[in-house]
Amino acid sequence: MSGKQKYWLAAGWALCMTTCHASDNGVEIDMSGTVVAATCDVDTADTAQTIFIGNFSSNAFHAVGDVSSTANLVIRLTNCSSGIAGASVMFSGSPDNDNSKLLALSDTTGKGGMASGVGVEILDGNKKSVPINTASDSQTLQEGDDNALNFFLRYQATKIPVTAGNASSVMYFDVTYQ
Repeated sequence: MSGKQKYWLAAGWALCMTTCHASDNGVEIDMSGTVVAATCDVDTADTAQTIFIGNFSSNAFHAVGDVSSTANLVIRLTNCSSGIAGASVMFSGSPDNDNSKLLALSDTTGKGGMASGVGVEILDGNKKSVPINTASDSQTLQEGDDNALNFFLRYQATKIPVTAGNASSVMYFDVTYQ
């Protein structure tokens, strides 16, 4: 074997024994994340409230539009960022069949025996009616932990006669910041 052939044979073995580095100039790295607007935290004690509106005689409602006394509903916001000026709340739920501005009664206990002829009216802190599935007026917020959004709930007659029974309901809320 000539000297040149031995050299090429040795070079071939050397190439097989080394690691090769290859690169792809089209490497892609995907990243994700979210940039969120300034918000507040809803106090966890206010995310699943049970509000007792009261016990009322069906005879207390003499005409469509008659109302019961109110019960307080407070939504506390904490850790509010400095960039937030205010917040509005939209309460969502099933509207009453006779007055679509009111929240319909629903059998939350599963026991039946529902009252009829009334719906639940939502009022803001100034006792202005807030129709179900409609945002409230904006309320001013302060930076930090001391923000209470005050609302009221009451029954309102939607037809006469009002019949006695379970007058429970369920609704949800979303807070929109300005």
